[in-house]
Amino acid sequence: MATMYPALNDKEINSLFESGDIQSKAEVDLYKAFRDKLPQHIHIFFEVTWILRSKNSKANDGETDFLIYHPEYGYICLEVKGGGIEYDALKAKWYSTNSRHERNEIKDPIKQSSDAKWAVLEKIKENPDWKRYPNLRIEHGHAVFFPDVSKENVQKIESPKLPINLIGYKDSLNDLETWLESVTSFWNENNTTPPEGILSLLKRTFARSFEVQPLVSQKLKLQNEQRIRLTENQMRLLDHINNIRRAAISGGAGTGKTLLAVEKAKRLANDGFKTLLTCYNKQLGMHLESICKDIENLEVKNFHYLCSSYIQSFKRDKGRDLLQEAKDSYGMKNQFDILYPVALSYAAESPDYQFDAIVCDEGQDFKQDFWEPLELLLTDYERSPLYVFFDDNQNIYEREKKFPITQEPFLLTDNCRNTTQIHSLAYKYYKGDWIEPPKNLGGNIMRIHGDSIELQAKKITMEITNLITKEKVNPASISILLLNGKSKQNYYNILEKMPLPKPSKWCIEWIQGESDILVDTVMRFKGLESEIVFLWSIDGSESGFLDDLIYVGSSRAKSILYLVGKEEVCDKIES
Repeated sequence: MATMYPALNDKEINSLFESGDIQSKAEVDLYKAFRDKLPQHIHIFFEVTWILRSKNSKANDGETDFLIYHPEYGYICLEVKGGGIEYDALKAKWYSTNSRHERNEIKDPIKQSSDAKWAVLEKIKENPDWKRYPNLRIEHGHAVFFPDVSKENVQKIESPKLPINLIGYKDSLNDLETWLESVTSFWNENNTTPPEGILSLLKRTFARSFEVQPLVSQKLKLQNEQRIRLTENQMRLLDHINNIRRAAISGGAGTGKTLLAVEKAKRLANDGFKTLLTCYNKQLGMHLESICKDIENLEVKNFHYLCSSYIQSFKRDKGRDLLQEAKDSYGMKNQFDILYPVALSYAAESPDYQFDAIVCDEGQDFKQDFWEPLELLLTDYERSPLYVFFDDNQNIYEREKKFPITQEPFLLTDNCRNTTQIHSLAYKYYKGDWIEPPKNLGGNIMRIHGDSIELQAKKITMEITNLITKEKVNPASISILLLNGKSKQNYYNILEKMPLPKPSKWCIEWIQGESDILVDTVMRFKGLESEIVFLWSIDGSESGFLDDLIYVGSSRAKSILYLVGKEEVCDKIES
């Protein structure tokens, strides 16, 4: 059996065809034939897509039905067309015909496969690993396959730009090794073999698997080191949107949106795109900046920090006060919601301040007026890549969710952060598409009861002291999140008076160090996560329970979640 990327059994590939993810029955049949009839040393990449940065700095996308690697030759780009085939020489147009002799115009398969051949070469040259192979030459060719055309009709298709050696047809399915040998022999006149490492270069470029560490790296010392592995569906989604310039990706808490956003931004940067990774939340922005530092071509800033930095640098480098210009045009209006975005749009007029691609995390937090200046920052307003990751249920700022993306969002459906117990609680407050619970059962939701804030703070401190001194938990694995941010200072003041075992200390609304117990609000902690979370100030307010905040706050906990409040309130949250 050939080595396939992705490796799908009959049930899996049939399901993809039935759902419409694969639209060509001819491609499905040929996939099965390649998989079952070619030897293992033949590597076949199915439905390969890419975005290629061209010399004029504008992105160009491409695809090929099959990319075939032969260890004694190089690679072949193959275009597949099912049904009958017609070519109108006067109009220079190709058609496919079905059993009812109905014609449908199709793209020129010869040009498609030929263009793909050269684009694939350019794409692998963008890979940093290419530099390891000086003066490298890879044999590469193209071919077409018409699995529904008989041998008798192939001669009608043969032409100077499509020799019969490069045509696969129905009878070719009976001996695919011989057919592939005829294609590679046609292109490889010198009988050269690929240099070592070419296969790994192709896999790294077009079939790269990855695993991502949690955003918060601190782990409980008494537990085995855990990793979040993105599911096959998530990896396939990231590959699927590879040649889609504008995409919105939706998912519930813990489905890996931020991890995917970071990975997508890194891939774009590694491919040579000057890329912006942005978000709304300040705390999340600082964290993303810390884990993406030193990545060439990648700039990470939360939205308002981006505005502020551009205003300052524009004033310094170009002598223009963009904020004052915005005030002159719009008056003394809200600085963060109106004047900053306007100033950013002014800065976008300069190519020095533009980006080839933008990735936005937690897109549901952005006001509608923020999207226009972000689009203006793109070098190509209509074609430059823009990806927005969002969660409808985390819209605790109550923003209007209208992104500059026309097609329906792609969905992430697997929770790979929380334990099953935490997922079960958090998703009681989730209103959206089904999210698959994690397989890690974990322990029960923990509780700390107390009729007063002072008693609750004392019990929290006692429990944290026990975790640090007896259970040997790293302090940086612990966060206390306040559901009700309006009275946060009162909670902060009481908690700060509580003693902790040295060198541990309280960290109030700041960047958490190795010896710090973070204390913050749910709203400020959005997009982040912690091994252990104490969800506090849950005893209600004049507006009652805030479902979105409970959903966001509880889902921040990866391993252990404490509810801290009156017993009846904890009962109500869990009921």
